[in-house]
Parts: sequence; structure tokens; C-alpha cells
Amino acid sequence: MRYKLMTILDDTSNNIIYDPTSIDWTKFLWTQGYYKHYVSEFDVLKPYGISYAYYNDVQYEDVILLLNGIENPWDMYPGAMLKVPKQAELDRFILNNMK
Repeated sequence: MRYKLMTILDDTSNNIIYDPTSIDWTKFLWTQGYYKHYVSEFDVLKPYGISYAYYNDVQYEDVILLLNGIENPWDMYPGAMLKVPKQAELDRFILNNMK
């Protein structure tokens, strides 16, 4: 699914690389609210579980972390609160902000 949403960085060798950091996440407005997720020890070890818990899809792991100002998953700690956006708003934002 990520390939549908992220910006193409390089297709010169018929390999397509997609990068969630190419989108300016500071422009995300959270107009539809968000879920509050409190990080567990499991989440620190396997942050893709957060994405799966809310979207039934692990492909949004990077996006959730970036929206919360986390570039490195090891910077998370148990008890920290993450905002998890509603999927429809997130998908719309990504599609409208691809470069």
C-alpha cells in the first residue's frame, strides 16, 4: 500500500523508491481528530504494531511516527502518548501532498 501513497524518488533503473519523509508533515491539520495511543514496551520493539492496531495494515508505521515528530523508533519510550490520525484523513493528506 505504501507504494500508492509515497513520493517517487528514483525510477531511473526501474526500481521505485518511496519516502515518507518527502512530505511536509507539519501541514497535517488533524481536522478529524485522532486516537490517543500510549506506547507500550512492545511498541518500542515493534512499532509497526501501532499501525496494525489502528489500520489493520503495518504500512503506516513511518507516517505515524513522523506525525509525532519521531524520526527514529528507538526514541519512543513506554508511556509516551502518540496521536494516531483517522485513516481517511491521513490517506487524503498524503495523496494531496505528494511532490
